[in-house]
Amino acid sequence: MLIDDFNFFLENNQNNSQVVSKELGYIRGNMFANEYVPYKNYKVRELTANNKEDELLIRLSEAEFALNDLSLYLDLHPDNKEIYDKFKMYVKEYKACLDEYEKTFRPLDLCSTYTNMYDYYKNPWPWDNDGGIKYV
Repeated sequence: MLIDDFNFFLENNQNNSQVVSKELGYIRGNMFANEYVPYKNYKVRELTANNKEDELLIRLSEAEFALNDLSLYLDLHPDNKEIYDKFKMYVKEYKACLDEYEKTFRPLDLCSTYTNMYDYYKNPWPWDNDGGIKYV
């Protein structure tokens, strides 16, 4: 595809009102309805959480994915107010979810200061088996 063809493609594929929910965007890997092309007859599966901690981690992942995908769009269309408003909404949602997770369970970020002592290093980590040192 030549640069001129690419510019034409961008100008004629504005996605302003075609942003899907963060949940659907996360499982499909694309936040824009008219850019999603399914692979053959692959059916996306909905994620289900087993407990409150898993639910918060899924919500965090969904919001973070939405932020990343929308930021890529905004790199090319910085004046798109509708997409930027959605981006800001997901920033607030991500921060609120991160705060809830860190207050309830443990820090996920080195900068977390919800306790009276430095406990970022403490187990269990999400990738540990039962808080041990054996990684999955």
